[in-house]
This record gives sequence, C-alpha cells and structure tokens, in this order.
Amino acid sequence: MSVAMRSNSSKDRLGWRRFRGPAAGLVVLALTGSALAIEGKPPAAERKPPADRTTTAEAHYELGVFHHERMFADLDQAIAEYEQAVKLRGDFAEAHYYLGLSYHTKAKLGADDKALYRKALKEYKLYLKYLPKGELADKARQNIKAVESRLR
Repeated sequence: MSVAMRSNSSKDRLGWRRFRGPAAGLVVLALTGSALAIEGKPPAAERKPPADRTTTAEAHYELGVFHHERMFADLDQAIAEYEQAVKLRGDFAEAHYYLGLSYHTKAKLGADDKALYRKALKEYKLYLKYLPKGELADKARQNIKAVESRLR
C-alpha cells in the first residue's frame, strides 16, 4: 500500500472527511500555531494572538465537535470489544469491569439510560465474582454503589 493511500485511509478512519470547505480552512488555521513549535520557531511566535479570533474560535469549536463525536464512537467500539472478550472467556474479570465502566460512562454521558446502568451493575458484580480481591475490587464496589443510587 502506498504512503498516500495509507494517509488517506487513516484520515478517513479518523473522520477528517468531515472537514471540507470553510471548516477545513478553520482547522488549518487553528493548527498552524502548533506547527510553529515543530518548525523550531521560538515559543513567543506561537503565543502571538491570532489575527481573526472568530475564525480561530470556530476552528476550535469544530475540533471540539469532532473529538466529542469520536469519543462516543470510540466508547461504542470499546463496548463491542469488551462484549466479545467476555463472550469468548466468561471469567475474564478485567473485561467485565471495563465493560461495566463503559456502560456506566455511556449512561452518564448520554440520556441517563437505566438499561445501561443495569448492564454496568451486572458487569461490576461479575468482576467481583471472579476477582473479589483484585486490584479493581474497591473501585467496582464504589461504582456499584454509584450505579445503585442512579437506579433508585
């Protein structure tokens, strides 16, 4: 695979296709300041205030939206991977804990989904079943209390 093809596929995988037209220009403007440090320019040049604060603010907003959307996609992917791990090895305590943590996080960040909280509770309890004295046991117990309070 050529270098150009690899870079294009990695950009697509990271969601860079989203930045087209004016948004692409905004991203380039926002990232230009960071490039100064890479080029070996003095830090004072990097701290210079941008010429157009509105354009730079919009670029940071677009980057925020990009990372926010990516966070939810990454969380869904993590859940899928942990589910596969516990399906393949039901006594995989750490996978149960992190699956529970992923459900818990998604429920908190989303619409306070009770079904996700119940799934998280089940996974934390499975962790404790398989590793009651494991290094994550105290955190699992703490998270169980937090989830149970959300379910009341």
